Amino acid sequence: MNTRIKRILLVEDNPGDIRLIVEALRVHSIEFHLEHYEKASEAVNAISRYACNSPEVPDLILLDYNVPCGDARDILAAAARNPALADVPKAVVTSSVAPQDRESAFQLGARSFIYKPSNLDDFLVEVGGEIAVLLNGKAAAAPTP
Repeated sequence: MNTRIKRILLVEDNPGDIRLIVEALRVHSIEFHLEHYEKASEAVNAISRYACNSPEVPDLILLDYNVPCGDARDILAAAARNPALADVPKAVVTSSVAPQDRESAFQLGARSFIYKPSNLDDFLVEVGGEIAVLLNGKAAAAPTP
């Protein structure tokens, strides 16, 4: 098991969802450092500053689809322009069920489009499990919340 602290760039404007994501990471025993932005414009600026082989490059970019000052498409497009982020998995965590949102996220480089379950236990297991898979590159066992 890789116990290295994972660097996660999170773009989320809802404090409740931030707490849920943090708890989902803990439920899945993921040690992490969170770099958090509430606005798409802030995230785009941060993404443009990453340099190849820098220890600051995140292990995962995790995005809410709809955030102030833009959306996940803007952030994914900025990540696609930065070669330092070419191999970094990108995932959208959203309550959007619009097929065009999912399709555009994948076209812009998202590896996963995760729907936010409304049930707390489902959120912790499903969202945390998908994040664990993205970070570890393999299937993770579903823990009991």
